[in-house]
Amino acid sequence: MTFKAQVLYPNEADTTFDMDYYIQTHMPLVERSWKPYGLEKWEVVKYHDFSAGAGEQAKATYAVAAFLTWKDKESASKAFGGPEAAGVFGDIPNFCNKQPLLVAGDLVSSN
Repeated sequence: MTFKAQVLYPNEADTTFDMDYYIQTHMPLVERSWKPYGLEKWEVVKYHDFSAGAGEQAKATYAVAAFLTWKDKESASKAFGGPEAAGVFGDIPNFCNKQPLLVAGDLVSSN
């Protein structure tokens, strides 16, 4: 069963995030490191603040998210527990001064 992971980077006043490094260096590292374990696809989303209601600004809780699609849960578990994970997670300070939130689960429906 397809397994999805989201890596969510906080949108706090003091958060710094280098998108160029993330796209050009970090995500290729993720792909090289985890494709052999069953990583099928990755996507990056930059979130925006948006207007809600009568002109009030709603601040996005997260600034950036990476969506990782895996062959199955076992593949993701092996990758996250494998020796390459230290390099992937150890690279975070090179582009962001905050630790991300990692959430994951089984894909149960799509169109």
